Amino acid sequence: MAEGGLRLLRSAKRYLPTSVKRPLKKAIPRRYHRIFDPHWHRRTIGNVPLWDELGRLQLTFLIEEGLRPEHHLLDVGCGPLRAGAHFVRFLEPSRYYGVDKNQDALEEARERELTAAEIVEKRPTLVAMSDFGFERLGQHFDYAIAQSVFTHLYLNEIARCLLNIEKALKPGGKFYATFFMNPGGKRNLADIAQTETVVTHFDRDFFHYDLSPFEWICEGTSLDVRYYGEWGHPRNQKMLVFTKA
Repeated sequence: MAEGGLRLLRSAKRYLPTSVKRPLKKAIPRRYHRIFDPHWHRRTIGNVPLWDELGRLQLTFLIEEGLRPEHHLLDVGCGPLRAGAHFVRFLEPSRYYGVDKNQDALEEARERELTAAEIVEKRPTLVAMSDFGFERLGQHFDYAIAQSVFTHLYLNEIARCLLNIEKALKPGGKFYATFFMNPGGKRNLADIAQTETVVTHFDRDFFHYDLSPFEWICEGTSLDVRYYGEWGHPRNQKMLVFTKA
């Protein structure tokens, strides 16, 4: 789209009713959605009002767990770099790797979030993938994190992620993953109110799990899983830590 056309759309936006803007937004390529919503990429994930809080929380948590600037970090389901921008700023250049299935949001975040934070020169690696094919990154990691990823996945998808993270971690490397806890175990098929606004389910998104499925996945692997529990998440997501022997 020509630059003149972009300027025209920006100036006309304020005069268009919502009934016109919504179908128009759906019809144009996502890279132009910033015309209607400059932060559209942020809205591809949940808890947007907690953008700053959740981004800082992940960095603070991993620093307390031993993350240092020279370490290599894999951010699984990094999304539009809510935590990624904080990680990139903290780590030495070329130490941050972020993967996410939403290529459009990832590319928008590369352009807008890294530029806004003035950290483009840190040269993070951002890759769109939907199969947890971490071997394609050509790097082994000291730390990895998946914040609010397992909360949206069926168990077989989680197993794929863990079996691939096993190969991506360095010996002694740690993978931290959040999930919603099912304290009643596998026999509890009922929904669970995690907070006043968050309800989780046995077999649909948002998912909840007890610890035993993760222990089963790790059997026969070099991964050991431990329930970390509370880590300060405002929506009651608990933390697991997987350590490679």
